Amino acid sequence: MRVKRGHALLAAVLLAALAAFVYWGVLIPSGTWFQLYDRDQEQVVLSVPIQPGDQLQLEIEHSAEHFPWLEFYTVTDDLQFNLDAIAVGGYGAGVPAEMSVPTRIEDGLVWMEDINSLFPHFSWITSNRYMKGFSINGVEVFDFRSLPDASRIRGEIITTRGYLFRG
Repeated sequence: MRVKRGHALLAAVLLAALAAFVYWGVLIPSGTWFQLYDRDQEQVVLSVPIQPGDQLQLEIEHSAEHFPWLEFYTVTDDLQFNLDAIAVGGYGAGVPAEMSVPTRIEDGLVWMEDINSLFPHFSWITSNRYMKGFSINGVEVFDFRSLPDASRIRGEIITTRGYLFRG
């Protein structure tokens, strides 16, 4: 009788340990990550923690007029990208000059603000000459010039579950 009770206790302990492993290792959320995914190479080229309220900035050079073009986004509570503002070095081909948003000129840039346009993800075909840096909260986290020209990149926020699947 004593041996059976010992086996039952051991089985209960092992079952509890397995349940704890599954809960902490797989089920509990471990965080949200911003990822850049190269669709041609089928690999993640950047994975960094991100959360609602974080500020993103994309820096490019306009391909025809060669002036600076900056885009500013905020991560929303539902983990989308809200385009807050665009700052460009002038008006030219591709610049959305017809938007009915507050516009001002500062330090040689035309600022278009309060745009409030939502994007669930980004899809870019990169240029190693015209696409430059990507920053989160003022810190550059990626330089697009490190990729081959015309890379097909997807930027998105993913939520990972459990400590086993952190980015």
